[in-house]
Amino acid sequence: MGQDYDKIFKENIEEIILPLAKKVLNIDPEGLEEIPDDLQHTIERKPNFLKKVIHKDSKKDYILHIEFQVADEPEMVYRMLEYYALLLRGYEIELKQYVFYIGKGKAKMPTEVQHKKLQFSFELINMQEIDYHQFVNSSKPEEVILAILADFGKDKAQTVIDTILERILIVTEPNLKREKTVRQLEILSKLRKLQAQIIKSLNTMALTYDIKNDIRYKEGKVEGKEEGLSIAIENLIAANLSQKQISEYLKIPLERVQKVAKSMKK
Repeated sequence: MGQDYDKIFKENIEEIILPLAKKVLNIDPEGLEEIPDDLQHTIERKPNFLKKVIHKDSKKDYILHIEFQVADEPEMVYRMLEYYALLLRGYEIELKQYVFYIGKGKAKMPTEVQHKKLQFSFELINMQEIDYHQFVNSSKPEEVILAILADFGKDKAQTVIDTILERILIVTEPNLKREKTVRQLEILSKLRKLQAQIIKSLNTMALTYDIKNDIRYKEGKVEGKEEGLSIAIENLIAANLSQKQISEYLKIPLERVQKVAKSMKK
C-alpha cells in the first residue's frame, strides 16, 4: 500500500514541490539544478526530492532534500543522517532537509541525533497541521489533492471532500488527466479513512462526464449547435452541478446556463 502513495508523489513531485516550498517552508528558489542519482548506488532508497537551489550569488546555494513519509518511522533520523553525510561529502555545501509526514495524526519520530562529537537534525512537518485551504485553492490539480491530507479545521470532512472535487472539476479538462487526479485523490483518502465518502461524492458529480460522447448531445448537434449545447447543460444540471460549475466546465456565460435552468422549471 505504501508503494501506491510513493508512486503518487513521484509522479507529481515536480508540480507540487515548489508550492510546498513557498507555502510551507518559506523557500522561493531563484533556480533549481539537477543532482545526479549516484546516491542510489550507495544506499537502498532514492530520495523523493533532491535538487540544488541556485542563486545569483553562488555562496547562497544549498541542496534541498525532501522526503514524504507515511509511517512514523523511528529510524528515519538515521536515514536522513546517511543522506546528509553522502551529500555533504559529494558537494560540500549547505543542506536543508525536510520530512513531510502524511500519515494519520502527529508523527513522534526522533528528528535529532545527539552524540559527544555529532549533532544532527532535520525538520519534520506534519501535513495534518497545515490548513487545507493552502492547497485546495491552487490551479494545479496535483496540489489540490494534497488538501485531503491537511487540517480540515472546523469544516466537516464531507464539506472538504466536495470542495476538493469541485476544484478538480474547475482546474482540469474532462480527460485522462482528470481521471488520474481523481484516482490519486481516492488513494490518498485511504490515509484518512475517507475513501467511502470520496466514492459517494463521485457518484453524484460529473467528474468523468465527456460531453462529446453523450448520445443526446450528438443528436442535438445534428439539429443545431445551440440545441446540442442546451441538452448538454440540461445533462449537467441533472448531474447536480451548480450553474457556476457548468459555466466554467463548458466555458460559456453564466447567463446561458441560467436561461436553460429557468426553462427546465416550466
